[in-house]
Amino acid sequence: LILWFIPWVPRLLIGSVTVKQWTKKKGLTHAVVGPGEPNWVDRKQISKNVFNAIVVAEDSRFYQHHGLDFLEIEKSIELNRKKKRYVRGASTISQQVVKMAFLSREKTIIRKSREAAGTLLLEAIMSKEEILEWYVNLAEFGDGIYGIKAAAEKYFGTKPSLLTIEQAAHLGLVIPSPNSWSAGLRRRELTPFGERRFAKIVLNMRRQGYITQQQWIRALATGNFGRPLVSYEA
Repeated sequence: LILWFIPWVPRLLIGSVTVKQWTKKKGLTHAVVGPGEPNWVDRKQISKNVFNAIVVAEDSRFYQHHGLDFLEIEKSIELNRKKKRYVRGASTISQQVVKMAFLSREKTIIRKSREAAGTLLLEAIMSKEEILEWYVNLAEFGDGIYGIKAAAEKYFGTKPSLLTIEQAAHLGLVIPSPNSWSAGLRRRELTPFGERRFAKIVLNMRRQGYITQQQWIRALATGNFGRPLVSYEA
């Protein structure tokens, strides 16, 4: 029972995993992801802009917590109780790696408990950098677009190592609802919601010291695919 309950995350240290992926056209499919696979990109070959944008967009306290962010969990519980419905989650990047690699998407107490147990084990055996590497190789960036290699090629015609601050922010903003939030990327024109999320991501990148004041201003001036954000123009 214990062996079933705790996802066997040490598998991520020794090889590839077979994961479930969903697309509108094909439905449920399976893919093999891991070092040495064609769709895998080593973290040394991924622009630091990608990691920085993902962290501020998805898990701003990633480097402070140990897998479970109890501060964010408390905020989510309070907001969901106030709204009387589920409007905000509190999954960390580490939790999402465990879910994407080993678990289903179902929202049940048992699945969340298994996810939490696996996350604590994951943080005990892997570095933050290794966890981020798995995350960007597993994450969905749009319908049928899984992994940073496919996303860089599809949206920008480039390699993960060459992604700019603006491009990384674009990829960060589509998470955690890649199917609906990637509309601006597909059209190469940000929606009003996309502009607000882009602006928030680059602002937090500046506040956390990932980019300079000058880089932040440039991102606002060119973030809408070479055009300034409406908020910047104002």
